[in-house]
Amino acid sequence: MLLIDGDIVAWRVGTRKYNCKEGDMRFYYNSCTTLLESIMHKLDDFNYKVFLSGKQIPHFRTLINPDYKANRKDLVKPEEVKELEWYLQDVFNAEIIHGYEADDALGWTQMEEVNDPIICTIDKDLDMIPGMHYNFVTGKFCYITVLDALHNFYTQMLVGDVSDNIFGIRGIGPVKAGKLLARTKTEQEMFDIVYTLYKDPKRFVMNACCLWILRNKGELWVNRQNLILPEECKQEVDQMLEFTKSLNLDI
Repeated sequence: MLLIDGDIVAWRVGTRKYNCKEGDMRFYYNSCTTLLESIMHKLDDFNYKVFLSGKQIPHFRTLINPDYKANRKDLVKPEEVKELEWYLQDVFNAEIIHGYEADDALGWTQMEEVNDPIICTIDKDLDMIPGMHYNFVTGKFCYITVLDALHNFYTQMLVGDVSDNIFGIRGIGPVKAGKLLARTKTEQEMFDIVYTLYKDPKRFVMNACCLWILRNKGELWVNRQNLILPEECKQEVDQMLEFTKSLNLDI
């Protein structure tokens, strides 16, 4: 089962420049179809699900942190991208994910699907989801173990994600983060290192909730029960749990 990141497909194809009249979408439609069919032929699998992020209501990350992706507030979505989102729904039966992001649906479907799921994207955020991944630009496959997935999440916690307006620990980039987590063998060890460096329980919990890609619908990072938390962190987790219950998003 191919799990295709429709957001990436629509933006990648929709922001290309074709030598055609304004409003003529034929080249964009054809390019979109060609891309999806090439993924299917490459993987020899024609069972697929395409996911798109919903826009009708704010998703939970924005409700948790109003500054989430605030650096994109002036970004205008091209009409070609909008048209391709409709095209993906009409032709490829893309599913709109309301209240969450397409990444989350890719994550929880990868974890629950029994028919050999493969996440098809170029988005590094999905590297925190265990299982088989396919980069349809480089053509490379990658199997991510449970430990690797957690390592990628805590690396992101250290580094942050500037594209989403999430800031990690000043002075720590991917190389230094890799060295800090290199010898960790459990999530508890990863958590202890990263949490100590944050020195701010509230910011740690907020960033964790925004960066964590869901593995089960409704299961945020704060819903995980497998960590021993310092008391001040536990208090922030409890407050976040109360807040997320009020969102009425199956969380």
